[in-house]
Amino acid sequence: MMEHSRLYYLFDCYTSGRITSSEELEFAALVIDPANEEVLVELEARYWEKLKDSKDPLPEGAENSLRNILPASVVPLHKKMVRVVAAASIILMIGLGSYFIFSNKNETISETAVKGTVPKDIQAPNTNRATITLANGQTVYIDSMANGSLATQGSVIVTKLADGKIVYSGNTSAIIYNELSNPRGSKVIDMVFSDGSHVWLNAGSSIRYPVAFEGNERKVSVTGEAYFEVAHNTAMPFKVTKGEMEIAVLGTRFNVNAYDDEANIKVTLLGGSVKISNGAASGLLKPFQQAQVADKIAISNDVDIDAVMAWKNGLFYFDGTDIKTIMREVEKWYDVEVNYQSDIQASFVAKISRAENVSELLKILQLTDLVHFKIEGNKITVMK
Repeated sequence: MMEHSRLYYLFDCYTSGRITSSEELEFAALVIDPANEEVLVELEARYWEKLKDSKDPLPEGAENSLRNILPASVVPLHKKMVRVVAAASIILMIGLGSYFIFSNKNETISETAVKGTVPKDIQAPNTNRATITLANGQTVYIDSMANGSLATQGSVIVTKLADGKIVYSGNTSAIIYNELSNPRGSKVIDMVFSDGSHVWLNAGSSIRYPVAFEGNERKVSVTGEAYFEVAHNTAMPFKVTKGEMEIAVLGTRFNVNAYDDEANIKVTLLGGSVKISNGAASGLLKPFQQAQVADKIAISNDVDIDAVMAWKNGLFYFDGTDIKTIMREVEKWYDVEVNYQSDIQASFVAKISRAENVSELLKILQLTDLVHFKIEGNKITVMK
């Protein structure tokens, strides 16, 4: 009972933003303890009722944000993960920042780990370094170009809007290809094709496409990661290719992760339907399913859409992810080289804004005391 009284007090301090560093550590330890699960759920419910009764307007999505504060709402107990909640100015939660770290091992979280810092830092991308290679071989550096017309090809005009979006408009009967490349260390870029379809490109990605679609199909090829919102056209299916893999759609929303350094191509459907083929293998995806494409096509219903779409929504979102997968994302986003001094056999769950410097993400992972990092120039070393 005494421990629960202390938990009530610390919860109040945390949600009011007046918790001290030592109290934060104490609160984290109580959150980890499964014996406090029921009490924490009760505290969350009370706090939400209090907020709803308040005269002050709540931010959009506040309820969902609040529910991220407690472990019962975030990770099912059967995952048996350590859960740590720490105050930080990373993800807005009703005026109070919060982030979440989980590990699949029961490790003690020391005050040194919480307060520890990564000695040097690398900033997140603050500009877009994307380029368009035109049919004549000319390279257009998008970030250095003023808003307005970038190029004219046939009767098709390429325009840069005030928000940085690239738009193709017009038609031509000639077959003219362009390639949009978004290098490592560059912000996400989005583009509208001549048919009104929309694509977003992650860092370290590229897409080759005709400036105007002609004939009986709309075909583009992609490397890296892209999210598509395809304009419906029954007479002209939209096709995305990567090597022998082909995705055929009429009008839908889907994400493609086709980086060369990943073991499988992953296609995740958010709406509509897509047919995937790879050599002799084929499969049909329904909304909220994911296909992993290799020699065979494996379709999964257990997909965390928030995790898949995190990159487009400006987040790193890892859910039981191994360190090498995490660091591959770090390499592309921050344009760094990663070396491994140790083999880390652990999975992690973490959520953080992609606008943060790399040290903030690394400090979160270090909270588990399972992994540590060293930054030297543009290189990051991973250690136990």
